[in-house]
Amino acid sequence: MPNRKLIKTSKFQKIAVEVAKKIAIGDYPVGSSIKSRSTLSATFGVSHETIRKAMNILADLHIVTLKQGSGATILSKERAIEFLDDFESTNDIETQKNNILEQIKEQERHLKKLSGLVSIYLEQTKLVNKKYPLDPYGLRLSADSEFIGMQLLDAQIWHKTGATIVAIERNNELLLSPSPYQTFQKNDTIYFIGEEPSYARMANIFNLS
Repeated sequence: MPNRKLIKTSKFQKIAVEVAKKIAIGDYPVGSSIKSRSTLSATFGVSHETIRKAMNILADLHIVTLKQGSGATILSKERAIEFLDDFESTNDIETQKNNILEQIKEQERHLKKLSGLVSIYLEQTKLVNKKYPLDPYGLRLSADSEFIGMQLLDAQIWHKTGATIVAIERNNELLLSPSPYQTFQKNDTIYFIGEEPSYARMANIFNLS
């Protein structure tokens, strides 16, 4: 049995399919001859060159045999049916491939849209954080800090950094809204709020930068 050939649709390939269909249903019986390209050209309304290419496909698949001056002789109905099955399978594969590619494009469109939404969200988050800087930062007081033993009032944190201390963690306890008279102690973790530059200023005055 000859190797099956899967083809893509073009004008001469469509003609090959149509001739194969006629062979498969018995319009062109095995052993009969198609004497002239002109006959097929007139039947399908295409050029002689298109008919030549179409018949060469069928000859390559041993569905017909070609002889100079004698036209085409039908060799096999079974191979014509195989060719039609292969052609249909190829079209199914092409359709599936196109569907998959379209789904991929659709996913890419959704991902692009999602990426845009994420970018908008991040930008809005930055704006909100800038306008409403309420997420506290945390800094741990070093053992040799000059602020140890100093009251918050005397440290003048807000004047120096623009940050507001909202809590102090000490010995696993959280002191919320510490009073101005609260003193800094060794290993305190200081929580404060403020705009983003406040963190750098706090780290600088506490020698943590």
